[in-house]
Amino acid sequence: MTIIAHIHHLLLNYCTLCEHNEARSQVQRQRYLDRVTRILTSSRLVQRTEEQIWNLGWDKPFFAYNAAGTAGPAVERARAAGVFACLDAVASPQFMIGEVPGPLVEDAVARGHLAGACAVPFRLARVHAYARAVPRIAHQVNRFYDDWQAAVLGADELQERAVAIAEDIGVGGGPIGKVDGFGFTTACHLLADLGLPVFKPDIWVCRIVSALPGVRTEIRRAWRLAEDAPVSFDFLESKLVGGCAPDAYRRIVQPVMNALVRDAQVHGVAAAEFDLVPAFLRPRFVDWTLVHFAISAETEVYGLERRPVDMLRSAGELSVPGYLKALALWLDAGQASHEAVVALKNAEARVRRAKSPEQRERAQRRLALLRLPAAQTRRDELAAQAQAAWMAHEAASTAAGQTVAPLYPEGFARREPAGAWAYKRAALARRE
Repeated sequence: MTIIAHIHHLLLNYCTLCEHNEARSQVQRQRYLDRVTRILTSSRLVQRTEEQIWNLGWDKPFFAYNAAGTAGPAVERARAAGVFACLDAVASPQFMIGEVPGPLVEDAVARGHLAGACAVPFRLARVHAYARAVPRIAHQVNRFYDDWQAAVLGADELQERAVAIAEDIGVGGGPIGKVDGFGFTTACHLLADLGLPVFKPDIWVCRIVSALPGVRTEIRRAWRLAEDAPVSFDFLESKLVGGCAPDAYRRIVQPVMNALVRDAQVHGVAAAEFDLVPAFLRPRFVDWTLVHFAISAETEVYGLERRPVDMLRSAGELSVPGYLKALALWLDAGQASHEAVVALKNAEARVRRAKSPEQRERAQRRLALLRLPAAQTRRDELAAQAQAAWMAHEAASTAAGQTVAPLYPEGFARREPAGAWAYKRAALARRE
């Protein structure tokens, strides 16, 4: 079985189980099947209206760098009140003027329809920017659909065209232009929802991709690191931010994810549960499955009682390959070490950003605690545990003979002084 087959098996047959409650387990299993079927059905490549594209994307700026549990309730309140129901209204100056709320926003705030993340001016400005960009996005998406229907482009060219559209939304430089609040990753998420052949390179995809056999060797080649140089837990994730994100995606993430898609197709993964034949649904399924190896999901919505990583971390006789258990342990240990380091960096940033003597004093007290020798010792311990977990994962993967066979492009992921990759990005020339 491939890694995607194993994760699919865990999600469907184990993560839906409710201990000592067979009836609920059956309900949860069906709920999971229904949820994935709904995602795949809505992600079919079809002609899209501007309203459909608007409805699929307006909430994304509220979830950027926000936990779903934090932003979700505010988004659902606004959705129920119909605040974002009308695309034209949100795109108008009555909604926002720059980052200054217009009358429509002021009224929704006064009525309690906009609260929490949905009442933050800069996030509302990003939703407004997206509303204004929707007609241009719709034109490019529907043009992509027409080219696919006409069979004028091959599979590789279609995928490159899709990535070019994501780059245009997230970085700029094309007919759509940079959309405020939509980075490259969010743009990929939107286009995947619309049925285009792209993957969402979120933090968990980046971490799992970088842990697959041989990928770290290719990462060192792509960024010209020493052969024995350590590749940090969040190295690939850090390269999927900003203007160079599309380069890192093309160089590492896309080839590896394509290899996983090919393996899933060859082995007929999930063919009994889902119709993956329509265009680009198998990439969508692989992307969904890989993300849900580690991401948290709402139990009553997705039917998942726990994450696969949590099951494997505490699993006894669960019949899965040792490398998958080792991967779960590395993700857990790496996340713990990562959070400890980030906590120190955030504390330092709060001191710099303090706007009053009281804020600065509180921030400095917090920073002083994190700089104590005991705190540093704990960070060192967590880093050592993460490194040991990584070595155990490498050993388990080697012992199991686990392989992936990405077709990597040539060249480097770090931009040269001339500002060009060493290999050709053909679809960029096709933009209008």
